Amino acid sequence: MEAKAGATTFRIRSSEIDLRGQATLPALVSYMQEAAWENTASLGISMYDLLEQGLTWVLQRLRLEMLRYPQHRERIRVETWASGYERVFLYRDFRFYSEDGSLLGQATSVWLVMDVVRRRLVAVPGFVKALAEVPDQEPLPFARGKLPQLPEALYGMQVPVRWHDIDLNRHVTNTRYLQWALDTLPHEVLGQNQLQGLDIIFKAESMLGDTVIAQAGAGATAGTMLHTLTSRDTGKELVQAQTKWKNELPALE
Repeated sequence: MEAKAGATTFRIRSSEIDLRGQATLPALVSYMQEAAWENTASLGISMYDLLEQGLTWVLQRLRLEMLRYPQHRERIRVETWASGYERVFLYRDFRFYSEDGSLLGQATSVWLVMDVVRRRLVAVPGFVKALAEVPDQEPLPFARGKLPQLPEALYGMQVPVRWHDIDLNRHVTNTRYLQWALDTLPHEVLGQNQLQGLDIIFKAESMLGDTVIAQAGAGATAGTMLHTLTSRDTGKELVQAQTKWKNELPALE
């Protein structure tokens, strides 16, 4: 079977919007993963297919840029395709389109294959590697390199890991990490700035009953914020991220 791109249509629901009526970034990332699931299912390499062999997909990195956020009840199309692999890293790209075909945003992501019992990464299986690139799609630039370290935490909070934070892999779902990273920022940042870019690296697992320490501070360049999420229980850094913001929204009254 030859790898192929997939496209899934979504309608923005009321439970997925912010107080301005636009889709939240965690909601859009959830759409991306749903579109990826549909595409991999059509190829026989979905998470369920891997679980039958004691394996699973794990998102390791996501780099995303948004041009416009869709509004409540707006229909969008999420296109996705496998864009290549290197050693244990598998790349998958995404593009968001409005109903009239306008580009809303795009993202590139890095995925790994994990042994679900040993909780260890494994070499990419041959049947997955054979479908790791769509021939007629131009890949987006791969997400590589390190992110800047957070020099000083200006904002912080602690979050207990609860039942509804856990996904099928029995660890905290990546959209919850993203939500916690963003929620660490003060209201004046979230209310008056539009999030335009995200680069997030998922480094370690967090399980039910853990407590996550979320911290954030200003980056070296204007409009950037740096984020880190750490396990209070193990001391491990779970997530590192950089966000880019543009001051283009009127203040909320």
